[in-house]
Amino acid sequence: IHNIDEKGARICIPAGEEVIVPIGIKEIYTGIPENRISLTIIEYISANGKAIPPVVIIPGVIIMVSWFHENITGHEVITVSPTGYTNEGICMVWLDHFIKHNDCGPNKEWHILLINEVTCHQADDFVLKAIYNKIRIV
Repeated sequence: IHNIDEKGARICIPAGEEVIVPIGIKEIYTGIPENRISLTIIEYISANGKAIPPVVIIPGVIIMVSWFHENITGHEVITVSPTGYTNEGICMVWLDHFIKHNDCGPNKEWHILLINEVTCHQADDFVLKAIYNKIRIV
């Protein structure tokens, strides 16, 4: 049994701030959260505790090399969409990622995948590919 979920995250929002300024400073500008970039992370865990690397969706059209940190393992999937949210194409990319990391296929054992109600997970291509690879969507 496997479960996926999508979680939003905001980039560069500090939990709390202390600002030390010279005594003559009367005003200081701090960006408001609404001006920050949001991204989506698709995460997965199975009933046996196994997790696979996440899929990270960043708003944009192209991926910039400067976005990557040296701690990225290379097993994550990092992609872009104009909104930073999941779409049908990204759902298919995630399904391929799931199939690869769980050794799914037409000649393998069935897997049960618990999924939320995002409509792209209900797209015909997604459902057909899942069934072909012996993944039952619940």
